[in-house]
Amino acid sequence: MTETTWQLAADGLSQLCAGPTTEQRAIANALAFPLEPGTSSPVAAALLRAHIAKPLRLREHPAIDEPEYDYLASVAAETSLHVPALEEIDSRDLLNAWLEVAWAQRTVRHLERLRPEVGDVVVTLRRRKPDEDRYGQISSISLRGQLYFRGGLGRRAWPHAVKHLARAGDSDHSELIAKAREEVASEDRHPERVTNRELAQLDNWKVLRRPSTADCQALQEALDSATEERPMQVVLENHPTLLANVITGSHGVWVRPQVRFGDQYVPDFLIASRTSVGLRWHLVELESPTERLTNPGNQRESPTLRHAIDQIQDWREWLKPNLLAARQTLPGITMDARGLIIMGREDVADGAREIRDRRSANDRIAIRTYDWLLRAAARADSTLQGLLDGETGDLSQDW
Repeated sequence: MTETTWQLAADGLSQLCAGPTTEQRAIANALAFPLEPGTSSPVAAALLRAHIAKPLRLREHPAIDEPEYDYLASVAAETSLHVPALEEIDSRDLLNAWLEVAWAQRTVRHLERLRPEVGDVVVTLRRRKPDEDRYGQISSISLRGQLYFRGGLGRRAWPHAVKHLARAGDSDHSELIAKAREEVASEDRHPERVTNRELAQLDNWKVLRRPSTADCQALQEALDSATEERPMQVVLENHPTLLANVITGSHGVWVRPQVRFGDQYVPDFLIASRTSVGLRWHLVELESPTERLTNPGNQRESPTLRHAIDQIQDWREWLKPNLLAARQTLPGITMDARGLIIMGREDVADGAREIRDRRSANDRIAIRTYDWLLRAAARADSTLQGLLDGETGDLSQDW
C-alpha cells in the first residue's frame, strides 16, 4: 500500500473518471470504434474488450440481473452519477466498470467532505454491528482513498462510512483516541503471542528456580505469627518462587508485586506464565491468614472473601478501557485475566468447596488458603501442573 494524502488520492480517482486514456483513444481510433470523449477509463476499457471479444475469442461475460443493477444504481445515486439503463449494460464486465466509477466518485466526494489527515480520529459504522460505533486513528491513506487505522489487525474504513472526524485540538479528540486504543486492544485475538522484545520488559521479575527449604520456612514462620495481610505480602515479595510455583510456565514465569492500575488500584501481585500457546496473566489478591472464607453458620462467602472477589472484578473493569496502556508494561494482558485469592487457613469448619468451584467456573477466580500454598511449595520437586492447569493429589483438597 502506497501512502498518500487525501488530495492526491482524490485527484487520482477523479482522473480515473475524467475520460479515456491516451492509449484507449488510440486503440479506439485504430479499431474505428466510436468512443465518447467523456467515457471514464474503466468503462472505456470494458467497451473495448467487448468490441474485440469475439474476433480474439476472449471469454464472454454473463449478463447481469436486476439486483446487481439495483446496487449499482444505489451507489451512483449517492454522487448523482448517471448510469445507463439495465438493458444497456449487457455484461457483468461493463457493470463492474461502472461500479468502479461509482465507487471512485463516492470516495472523492467523501474525501473532500472530510479532508482527513494522518492522526485524525474517525467514528465509523461497525460493519457487523451497525448499531454500534467504531473508532480508529488514521495511520495512512491509500491511493484508493481508503483510511487505515493505527494498531494494525487490518483495521480500515472507506470515507463514505465515516460519521464523524476529530482533529488534534478538537474537544473530543483525546476522548476518541482513548476509545480507538481500547478498540485496538479488544480486537487483538491473540494478545498472548508476545514478542521477545516485549517479554524483555519483564526480565527483572523472572523467577528462575523452584521454592527451596528456606522459602518454605519463611512462609511457615510468617503464617505462625501473622495476624494481618501485610506480613504475607512481604514474605511473598521476598520469596516470589512461592507464587511462581503454582503456575505452569514451561517457558518462564514472572512475578510482579504491587503493579499500579491507574490511580485507583494496586493488585498485590501479577503472575505471568509462558507456555507453547503464549503468555498468560493472573491477578493475585491476598487477605489475612486469620480471615475466614465463609460465614459461621450459613457457610456463605464471608465479607472479606466477597471484598477480595470484588477487587479482582474491579481490576478487570479497569483493564477494559485501558488495555493498550496496560500492555505497554504488561505485554499480552487481557481484561479477563484469571484471578487467584489466597487467604485464611485450613479449617474443617470453614469448608468452601462449592464456593470455590462456582467462582472458578463462573468467574475464573481460584480461591485457596495459605496452607495450600505451603503444601505446593513443599512439593516443588514434583511434576505437578500449575494451579489453574489442573491439580492432583493432596493439592486438590478444599484448601
